[in-house]
Amino acid sequence: MTVIKNIISGAFIGIANIIPGVSGGTVALLLGVYEKLTESIGEFFTVSKDKKIEFIKFLSQIFVGVVIGLLVFAKIIGFLYTNYKEGTSFFFLGLITASLPLVLTHRDNKQINKHGKLWFLLGLFLMIGFTVLQSFYGSSETSNDLYRLTGGYIIKLILAGTLAGGAMVIPGISGSLLLVMLGEYYNILGFVNNRMIVPIALVGLGALIGIVGFARIIDKLLKSHRDNTLYFIVGLIVASLVEIWPGFTLTLSSGLTNIIIFALGVYIVKLMRKLEGNKQ
Repeated sequence: MTVIKNIISGAFIGIANIIPGVSGGTVALLLGVYEKLTESIGEFFTVSKDKKIEFIKFLSQIFVGVVIGLLVFAKIIGFLYTNYKEGTSFFFLGLITASLPLVLTHRDNKQINKHGKLWFLLGLFLMIGFTVLQSFYGSSETSNDLYRLTGGYIIKLILAGTLAGGAMVIPGISGSLLLVMLGEYYNILGFVNNRMIVPIALVGLGALIGIVGFARIIDKLLKSHRDNTLYFIVGLIVASLVEIWPGFTLTLSSGLTNIIIFALGVYIVKLMRKLEGNKQ
């Protein structure tokens, strides 16, 4: 059951990283695999052989799920987000909203001190700043140079992957939204949908660099400043809800559909927690 749960979690993380504004790190957090994910990546080279084997098993299961989520659902999610943006967004809003109380259950101290409030506000305003910055950049259409891999473009793909990979580790910040800002989101989605191995590998190399680097930082912060780090993450997530919010159609059928889809997202969070065995 644990293997299946990890693969399903990986698939949802992969799907989340396809949609601009939705954070794969947030999804990992709400599914209960975030801390183990950052620990497995961040401490991989410093632990014993037995621990490495445990990390490899866990990471391989997550990786299989992510690949399934990206390859199988890229076109489906792309279609749904393009044609049913409101409903798709409400599904992820349900997932994220239901996750917030779960994040706070991981605190060591249940009382919020003044430092915790400051870290929450720091995360909140950092994400708001990120959203404001994003508003200055228009979404790029697919480039005419989609199939040309010049030296400069190779470097850009690796850099874009690094930034997006680092963002994937931080809940609340969307790696795909960063790719939109860099003008590479639609290009990379095209690479995935057309199974173009070389550019996918270049982006993947950059993402690996970003994920490993940021995972080490987050892992150390969770161990040394756990509560403040969690408050900072919650601030990021709360502010990210504004970015995902698609508006609300005030008709009976559409409104009711959005509410049902939102409730489905909430239910999935509860279901995944049940599969986890109610472990914190």
